[in-house]
Amino acid sequence: MRFKRWPRVEAFQETSRTRAAVALSQRRQRDRLPLLAELIAADQPSIEAVIEERHRAWPKWQQQKRDDRASKWRDARRELAAYSLITRHAIRRLWNDAPYPGDPSYLSDFLLQIERGRLDPFARAPWRPSDDEIAEGRRRLAIFSLNRLGSLDAKFPRMTSCLAPATDRAPKLRSFGLVTAGDGG
Repeated sequence: MRFKRWPRVEAFQETSRTRAAVALSQRRQRDRLPLLAELIAADQPSIEAVIEERHRAWPKWQQQKRDDRASKWRDARRELAAYSLITRHAIRRLWNDAPYPGDPSYLSDFLLQIERGRLDPFARAPWRPSDDEIAEGRRRLAIFSLNRLGSLDAKFPRMTSCLAPATDRAPKLRSFGLVTAGDGG
Protein backbone atom coordinates (compact mmCIF):
# COMPACT_ATOMS: atom_id res chain seq x y z
CA MET A 1 0.00 0.00 0.00
CA ARG A 2 1.32 3.39 -1.01
CA PHE A 3 2.13 5.82 1.80
CA LYS A 4 4.32 8.81 2.49
CA ARG A 5 6.83 8.38 5.29
CA TRP A 6 6.95 10.85 8.15
CA PRO A 7 10.20 12.82 8.05
CA ARG A 8 12.93 11.75 10.42
CA VAL A 9 12.68 13.41 13.82
CA GLU A 10 15.35 16.02 14.28
CA ALA A 11 16.25 18.40 17.05
CA PHE A 12 14.62 21.82 17.18
CA GLN A 13 16.41 24.16 14.78
CA GLU A 14 17.10 27.49 16.40
CA THR A 15 17.63 30.27 13.85
CA SER A 16 17.89 34.03 13.89
CA ARG A 17 14.38 34.11 12.41
CA THR A 18 13.07 32.10 15.37
CA ARG A 19 14.59 34.58 17.81
CA ALA A 20 13.23 37.51 15.79
CA ALA A 21 9.74 35.95 15.75
CA VAL A 22 9.78 35.57 19.55
CA ALA A 23 10.91 39.19 19.99
CA LEU A 24 8.22 40.41 17.57
CA SER A 25 5.52 38.41 19.36
CA GLN A 26 6.51 39.85 22.71
CA ARG A 27 6.63 43.37 21.30
CA ARG A 28 3.12 42.98 19.80
CA GLN A 29 1.78 41.80 23.15
CA ARG A 30 3.17 44.93 24.77
CA ASP A 31 1.91 47.20 21.97
CA ARG A 32 -1.66 45.91 22.32
CA LEU A 33 -1.92 47.52 25.74
CA PRO A 34 0.52 50.45 25.73
CA LEU A 35 -0.47 51.64 29.21
CA LEU A 36 0.41 48.23 30.68
CA ALA A 37 3.51 47.63 28.54
CA GLU A 38 5.88 47.69 31.52
CA LEU A 39 3.78 45.15 33.48
CA ILE A 40 3.49 42.88 30.45
CA ALA A 41 7.25 43.11 29.80
CA ALA A 42 7.95 42.12 33.41
CA ASP A 43 5.82 38.95 33.02
CA GLN A 44 7.27 37.94 29.66
CA PRO A 45 10.01 35.29 29.70
CA SER A 46 13.32 36.07 28.06
CA ILE A 47 13.94 35.00 24.48
CA GLU A 48 16.42 32.38 25.70
CA ALA A 49 13.80 30.91 28.04
CA VAL A 50 11.25 30.66 25.21
CA ILE A 51 13.81 28.99 22.94
CA GLU A 52 14.83 26.59 25.71
CA GLU A 53 11.16 25.66 26.27
CA ARG A 54 10.79 24.96 22.55
CA HIS A 55 13.89 22.73 22.67
CA ARG A 56 12.27 20.73 25.49
CA ALA A 57 8.79 20.57 23.92
CA TRP A 58 9.91 19.75 20.36
CA PRO A 59 10.54 15.98 20.76
CA LYS A 60 7.23 15.53 22.60
CA TRP A 61 5.38 17.43 19.89
CA GLN A 62 7.07 15.39 17.15
CA GLN A 63 6.22 12.12 18.89
CA GLN A 64 2.61 13.22 19.39
CA LYS A 65 2.30 14.06 15.67
CA ARG A 66 3.81 10.68 14.72
CA ASP A 67 1.41 8.88 17.08
CA ASP A 68 -1.60 10.79 15.69
CA ARG A 69 -0.60 9.97 12.13
CA ALA A 70 -0.05 6.29 12.96
CA SER A 71 -3.47 6.20 14.62
CA LYS A 72 -5.08 7.67 11.48
CA TRP A 73 -3.31 5.02 9.36
CA ARG A 74 -4.62 2.26 11.62
CA ASP A 75 -8.16 3.66 11.40
CA ALA A 76 -8.00 3.90 7.61
CA ARG A 77 -6.62 0.36 7.29
CA ARG A 78 -9.33 -0.88 9.64
CA GLU A 79 -11.93 0.70 7.32
CA LEU A 80 -10.24 -0.97 4.34
CA ALA A 81 -10.21 -4.36 6.08
CA ALA A 82 -14.01 -4.20 6.43
CA TYR A 83 -14.40 -4.75 2.66
CA SER A 84 -14.42 -8.16 1.01
CA LEU A 85 -11.13 -9.55 -0.30
CA ILE A 86 -11.90 -8.82 -3.97
CA THR A 87 -13.10 -5.29 -3.24
CA ARG A 88 -10.12 -4.67 -0.97
CA HIS A 89 -7.77 -5.75 -3.76
CA ALA A 90 -9.51 -3.43 -6.24
CA ILE A 91 -9.37 -0.53 -3.78
CA ARG A 92 -5.65 -1.06 -3.17
CA ARG A 93 -4.97 -1.21 -6.90
CA LEU A 94 -6.92 2.02 -7.40
CA TRP A 95 -5.24 3.70 -4.40
CA ASN A 96 -1.75 2.80 -5.64
CA ASP A 97 -2.60 4.45 -8.97
CA ALA A 98 -4.31 7.51 -7.44
CA PRO A 99 -2.80 10.98 -7.89
CA TYR A 100 -3.38 11.81 -4.22
CA PRO A 101 -0.58 12.00 -1.65
CA GLY A 102 0.04 8.81 0.32
CA ASP A 103 -1.45 10.29 3.46
CA PRO A 104 -3.91 8.69 5.93
CA SER A 105 -6.39 11.55 5.61
CA TYR A 106 -6.44 11.14 1.83
CA LEU A 107 -6.91 7.38 2.16
CA SER A 108 -9.79 7.89 4.60
CA ASP A 109 -11.44 10.34 2.21
CA PHE A 110 -10.79 7.94 -0.68
CA LEU A 111 -12.60 5.17 1.23
CA LEU A 112 -15.44 7.56 2.08
CA GLN A 113 -15.87 8.38 -1.63
CA ILE A 114 -16.12 4.65 -2.35
CA GLU A 115 -18.59 4.13 0.48
CA ARG A 116 -20.82 6.97 -0.78
CA GLY A 117 -20.73 5.62 -4.33
CA ARG A 118 -18.84 8.53 -5.86
CA LEU A 119 -15.93 6.28 -6.78
CA ASP A 120 -16.24 2.74 -8.11
CA PRO A 121 -13.18 0.58 -7.37
CA PHE A 122 -14.04 -1.77 -10.26
CA ALA A 123 -14.52 0.93 -12.91
CA ARG A 124 -11.93 2.90 -14.84
CA ALA A 125 -10.11 5.38 -12.64
CA PRO A 126 -11.67 8.83 -13.12
CA TRP A 127 -8.24 10.45 -13.34
CA ARG A 128 -7.31 8.24 -16.32
CA PRO A 129 -8.58 9.22 -19.78
CA SER A 130 -11.05 6.94 -21.52
CA ASP A 131 -10.29 5.30 -24.88
CA ASP A 132 -12.52 7.88 -26.59
CA GLU A 133 -10.63 10.75 -24.94
CA ILE A 134 -7.31 9.24 -26.00
CA ALA A 135 -8.53 8.83 -29.60
CA GLU A 136 -9.80 12.43 -29.64
CA GLY A 137 -6.46 13.68 -28.31
CA ARG A 138 -4.57 11.75 -30.99
CA ARG A 139 -6.88 13.12 -33.68
CA ARG A 140 -6.35 16.70 -32.50
CA LEU A 141 -2.60 16.19 -32.31
CA ALA A 142 -2.55 14.90 -35.88
CA ILE A 143 -4.55 17.93 -37.10
CA PHE A 144 -2.27 20.29 -35.19
CA SER A 145 0.81 18.58 -36.61
CA LEU A 146 -0.50 18.80 -40.18
CA ASN A 147 -1.38 22.48 -39.79
CA ARG A 148 1.96 23.18 -38.16
CA LEU A 149 3.96 21.38 -40.86
CA GLY A 150 1.99 23.19 -43.55
CA SER A 151 2.97 26.57 -42.11
CA LEU A 152 6.59 25.47 -41.72
CA ASP A 153 6.85 24.76 -45.45
CA ALA A 154 6.68 28.47 -46.24
CA LYS A 155 8.93 29.60 -43.39
CA PHE A 156 11.64 26.94 -43.63
CA PRO A 157 11.68 25.52 -47.16
CA ARG A 158 15.08 23.80 -46.86
CA MET A 159 14.17 22.14 -43.58
CA THR A 160 10.83 20.81 -44.82
CA SER A 161 11.99 19.87 -48.32
CA CYS A 162 13.07 16.47 -47.04
CA LEU A 163 9.49 15.84 -45.87
CA ALA A 164 6.85 14.56 -48.23
CA PRO A 165 4.48 17.23 -49.61
CA ALA A 166 1.43 17.93 -47.47
CA THR A 167 -0.81 16.10 -49.95
CA ASP A 168 1.33 12.95 -49.59
CA ARG A 169 1.27 13.06 -45.77
CA ALA A 170 -2.50 13.00 -45.32
CA PRO A 171 -3.14 9.55 -46.89
CA LYS A 172 -0.44 8.01 -44.70
CA LEU A 173 -1.97 9.54 -41.58
CA ARG A 174 -5.42 8.44 -42.74
CA SER A 175 -4.15 4.87 -43.00
CA PHE A 176 -3.17 5.03 -39.33
CA GLY A 177 -6.60 6.38 -38.41
CA LEU A 178 -5.21 9.73 -37.29
CA VAL A 179 -6.96 11.90 -39.89
CA THR A 180 -10.47 11.62 -41.18
CA ALA A 181 -11.76 12.89 -44.51
CA GLY A 182 -13.20 16.07 -42.99
CA ASP A 183 -9.94 17.07 -41.30
CA GLY A 184 -8.56 18.72 -44.38
CA GLY A 185 -5.36 17.28 -45.58
